[in-house]
Amino acid sequence: MQNSKSENLKLFYFLKSIASLGDVRIRRIAEKYNNLGNLISSDLQTLKSIDGISEKTLREVECAINKSYEFEESYLKLLERLEKSNIKVATIFDENYPQNLKNIYDAPVILYYYGNLGESDRYSISIVGTRTPSDYGRKVCRELSKELANRGLPVISGLAIGIDSIAHNSCLESRGITYAVLGSGVDNLYPPDNKHLYERIKETGAVISEFDIGSKAEKVNFPRRNRVVSGISLGTLIVESRIKGGSLITAEFALDQNRELFAIPGNINAKNSEGCNNLIKKGYAKLVSGVDDIISEFNIQISDLVNTKSNKIPETEQKEMNVFEQKIYNALNDTEPISIDKICELTELNISDCLVNLLTMEFKGLISQLPGKYFLKQR
Repeated sequence: MQNSKSENLKLFYFLKSIASLGDVRIRRIAEKYNNLGNLISSDLQTLKSIDGISEKTLREVECAINKSYEFEESYLKLLERLEKSNIKVATIFDENYPQNLKNIYDAPVILYYYGNLGESDRYSISIVGTRTPSDYGRKVCRELSKELANRGLPVISGLAIGIDSIAHNSCLESRGITYAVLGSGVDNLYPPDNKHLYERIKETGAVISEFDIGSKAEKVNFPRRNRVVSGISLGTLIVESRIKGGSLITAEFALDQNRELFAIPGNINAKNSEGCNNLIKKGYAKLVSGVDDIISEFNIQISDLVNTKSNKIPETEQKEMNVFEQKIYNALNDTEPISIDKICELTELNISDCLVNLLTMEFKGLISQLPGKYFLKQR
């Protein structure tokens, strides 16, 4: 496809305005007509040669062409909003569109994003799981995310509370690359609690969405988001999931897309492990006890990976801490969460001073807060 990025965007944006088309038919039409000018000037009866184009669809396309002046106004507004918000765009015809995602059946034809999409995403692994992980799930997720980052493999997830956030954070702590795929517009963060993490990912990786700018986080968006999470990646790792957990939707997409599926085994009596244990039991997912269990499934030599020094985020200087933050940081560890009461006892600070400094440290990415006012060192 020899079109410029702007021509590609204009064609796809026009076709997406015809709600009934869907990504698959939009892509087929775009491949046939190449640019919007060719489509508008063509004999629309030739559309019938495209699989899935009915008489009804033909009339809808014709109606949209007849109102193309309205589209031009909408398109100009889109370009203004993109420029004003510093939002980037990749269409499925563009070179920087993720290669793995391009190969799935119903790939989104337009991706909006902050940050940078890179060649290394073809080696990425997605990590998803419950929003309410156990201490075991948190620990395993942190360890595997960091090790993947250390091996030069980007980590993909959905920026949800729980396993998603831990995967993103842990990857960033190891100076790796991580992509967050949203179920809303890239400029409309959900959940808002992840604002600090969202900003960090924008600076060092990419925040991605197929949904139009300003789109709200509608319930129906998240299954569509999940197919992108699995579609960008070589494989998907489920860390913890209930038997009907939302992350199992991502698992189904991974299998449909002929991607590798991995799962962390858990306690047979733990609700949070029912989904993972069932995937392993039925042979849908490979049991994972370490990163090598993931990497061994792919025909990848370490030398094939993007050089880890260039792929990883440049190491920054140690974040400065005041005397109180340093005292709290020294009292924490990175394996067992510590309660606020215990922190006060160890540091001899009152609870008010502890909470104020803990909040600042959380913003700096030095610690994470767990339910019940428990805290964990992140570096």
